[in-house]
Amino acid sequence: MIAAEASEVGHHTPKPNAHFEHNIKLARSKQELNGKVIVAQTVPPTPTVPADLKPTYLKLYTNCQEHAAYFAKDHTEYGQRLHAAHIAWQDFIVLANRLVLQIETFAHEYDFDESTPGNGYRSFIYVTNACIDHGLSICQHLLATRATLFFRKKFYMKEVEACSQLLCSICTCLQYLLILRQWSMNTGDLLGSGRHTAEQLFELGDTINQYCFYGRCLGFQYGDSIRGVLRFLGIGMASYSETYYSQTDNSSSSLLKTTRSLWSSGKYLMNPELRARRIVNISQNAKIDFCKSFWFLAESELMHKLPSIVGSSIKVNRIIELPAEPLRLPARVQKPGNATDTDNELQFVDIPVPSSHLGPGLPVSVRLLSAKRRAGMLGEGRYRGWRRPSAPSKSILFHCHGGGFVAQSSKSHELYLRDWAVALDVPILSVDYSLAPEAPFPRALEEVYYAYCWLLNNAQHLGTTAERVICAGDSAGANLSIGLALKCIEQNVRVPDGLFLAYCPTLVSFVPSPARLLCLMDPLLPFGFMMRCLRAYAAPSNEKMQEKHLEELEEKSNAEAQARAEEVEKLAHSMNSSRRTSTAKSPLTPLEPLNRSDEDESSDTFASASYHSQTVERTDLPSTDNSDNSSCVSFEDDSQPIEHYPIDISAEVPKDAESAAYIDHFLDKYLIDTATIEATEDNTTAPPPLPLANGVNKSNSEENIIIETGREIIVDTLPGRLQEAVNNIINRCTQSYEIQSSTTSGQQDVRNLDALIARSPSEEFAFEVPKDPFLSPYWASDEWLSQLPETSILTLNMDPCLDDCVMLAKKLKRLGGQVHLQILEGLPHGFLNFTMLSNEAMDGSKLCIKSLQALLQASKDNNDDSTAYDATSSPSACSAASPAP
Repeated sequence: MIAAEASEVGHHTPKPNAHFEHNIKLARSKQELNGKVIVAQTVPPTPTVPADLKPTYLKLYTNCQEHAAYFAKDHTEYGQRLHAAHIAWQDFIVLANRLVLQIETFAHEYDFDESTPGNGYRSFIYVTNACIDHGLSICQHLLATRATLFFRKKFYMKEVEACSQLLCSICTCLQYLLILRQWSMNTGDLLGSGRHTAEQLFELGDTINQYCFYGRCLGFQYGDSIRGVLRFLGIGMASYSETYYSQTDNSSSSLLKTTRSLWSSGKYLMNPELRARRIVNISQNAKIDFCKSFWFLAESELMHKLPSIVGSSIKVNRIIELPAEPLRLPARVQKPGNATDTDNELQFVDIPVPSSHLGPGLPVSVRLLSAKRRAGMLGEGRYRGWRRPSAPSKSILFHCHGGGFVAQSSKSHELYLRDWAVALDVPILSVDYSLAPEAPFPRALEEVYYAYCWLLNNAQHLGTTAERVICAGDSAGANLSIGLALKCIEQNVRVPDGLFLAYCPTLVSFVPSPARLLCLMDPLLPFGFMMRCLRAYAAPSNEKMQEKHLEELEEKSNAEAQARAEEVEKLAHSMNSSRRTSTAKSPLTPLEPLNRSDEDESSDTFASASYHSQTVERTDLPSTDNSDNSSCVSFEDDSQPIEHYPIDISAEVPKDAESAAYIDHFLDKYLIDTATIEATEDNTTAPPPLPLANGVNKSNSEENIIIETGREIIVDTLPGRLQEAVNNIINRCTQSYEIQSSTTSGQQDVRNLDALIARSPSEEFAFEVPKDPFLSPYWASDEWLSQLPETSILTLNMDPCLDDCVMLAKKLKRLGGQVHLQILEGLPHGFLNFTMLSNEAMDGSKLCIKSLQALLQASKDNNDDSTAYDATSSPSACSAASPAP
């Protein structure tokens, strides 16, 4: 299909196979004559190069031609593959150039304004150009090293093939953009006005190969410093999945887990193709629990200590638990034109406690950060003399953290919040809202709204007069910030004086847009992860039912376990009493064996009785795979093992017997896999390997049978057995197991994650999202959006939420609102968490600080739209207070 489309290029473009036939002629330029090889002295003329190629595309095209001609004379396997890859690469360059030229003709129509160019169409042009630049660097390295003695032919073969496949997948994405253009040609809407679905889009185009985006070319579209961070995270995600899905119990030693993680990291570092397959299959098959677990690595003890070590120094950093009790706030004063006679009297608004899903009564946690100790702050006490605190700040920053609504907290965002607290010199109050899927929409918004109202009611306890309150958030936190402002408008509560939104999703539904296709190649927000986060937060019906069912099963299991424990405790008490009153043998003791000494009998009487008790025999033992059933009926930690009475309590082999059997038999059972990577690549017609029980593949070829037979003699020696033991332990430590599919119906266990085939993205859309303005602020009415305060939006040209931000900015601008839009290049979604690891991320954080400073220093244009708050205007201080003069 792609080759056919490439042939449709203008009249300057040669036939599709012109350069291919030319390279074949070069390969056959060596002719045999009388048994001698004579090199042809004449070379056919170079085929015509397409005249409409852009400069960088033309340079890469000519480089590919030259490399293809060079490796056409190399008859080795890797040489021929290099030759073929360069030929295919030329076709994709021509096709990509044609598609980019088409998109450039209309991409400017979707910009916010002339001074702020940026939308999803421009982003894919940027991605394609970055792919061409990445290919040029590969060709330059290949040209410099191909004639050297230590030329790594296999390495460069894989690099060239990866770049060719990468450009092919990008061309498929560009074809999707042309479909989106047809849908929005008459409306100019990047989101297609919501009339088309993502299923329709993916059904009209070819399947996109996502593996090429997460292998050798991972992070090609970003800057150098951030690219290293993204590759490290990609390796970490793949290796962490090995540990997360390994078949070990929770009591495994930290040394074993660390060893497994380090070994897996090295494996995915040395094998980018394996890493790509692992990441793609994780994103498509892992459940939301894995996403939460991986993202919560930022909440580890080490990461908690990191901000205080490398971050900016601040004086106040404490958690405040807000009690769940109703609040009352003065209502907003209406505009003079809309005021009535009853509006002259002060009215109050009742603020309910959060109650959705989790129920009422749970406290809301917030974190207070400040570069200075200010008067009135909670927990600061009284100071005298030179330690006297600073005066209260006139402004405060209300912050909502990101994390896809399912992970992270104010602690994981503390690193850049420290920088903001020092640079802005105002207190920051960050909310730790409840996370999905346990607390889906609207629980998080209710807690954010409650914390904001508590701030207005208790500003004096936070070291501020709250004359100006700015609400800021990134990603999911930005969505909650807009929802908070809309909630204040609806409830007639004081609206924040400014909004700062960083890479904000304004439409929580996968309506197709050009920028949202970027998640197919996003290292931090893969397509599957984003869909699961949206489903867990916005459409949690299936997840809630499963969670409720699991909770019921857990409660039932705990009740049964408690009943068994009570019965066992009563039995133990009665047996102890009988032993103290009589030295005779317990009636519960079975017949003793013939060859058993009295000494052994006395020492094992208690343990034997515990196993033969009728009460214990009637007790249902747990059937979990990792549990040791003997612990359920043993009353002493140092009780003797029971070997004389073969009572069939469980079908499992006792733990010590299992270990002994493993030591005796594994040396003969598990064999080293003798097939190398080269052999696997050469032997393409060989039948598939036979899987063993432990996940190690065993070949059925005659060559391997002979080798394995010889090894049976080798392992009889002690060094051989030790070597086999080490190899088998490594295999067991690095072996991964099942990942269950995320579909709610017909779930099946996926045993070999790395062997899965990538599915079509359209399979991820089996859920519906309510059209709620508090969930998707883009659907809010014009009346509400026109009342939003001054808004500063910062987004990224490589962010899947780029079109959301552009369309919201356009809407606010059309309604006459104050809106500022900034689009940064070369940064990924969530870059604020990498300020200490990347210079580009730190520069982006500084731009955020400038935008926040502009919002904090802006003068209030509509003083009558907000109410000044102090200690006298709080209902908690006076039930019939009046607004401050």
